[in-house]
Amino acid sequence: MARIKSVIFGDYKMMELSLTEPNTFAQVIAAEANRVIRTLKLPKPADRTAVESVLESLKAIAEPTSPQLAKTLNIRLIAIRNNIQVNQVEV
Repeated sequence: MARIKSVIFGDYKMMELSLTEPNTFAQVIAAEANRVIRTLKLPKPADRTAVESVLESLKAIAEPTSPQLAKTLNIRLIAIRNNIQVNQVEV
């Protein structure tokens, strides 16, 4: 449990945060991919080539540690290139 020192109230225990279970590498990459994919649905959507570029980079990072996630990202890339609506990535 983390502790916080307050000038006014002294030393207090903070509530346990979700930091006890760190995100896995695959979860972090999937979360970033989801952020990029969401930009396609904005009122002014992101450029598809920029989104493709980011997803290709994330796929390259995921390949050595999480081949299943890399495969999923590749499927999303193909869908974006074919103008198919893309769902979020789940790990």
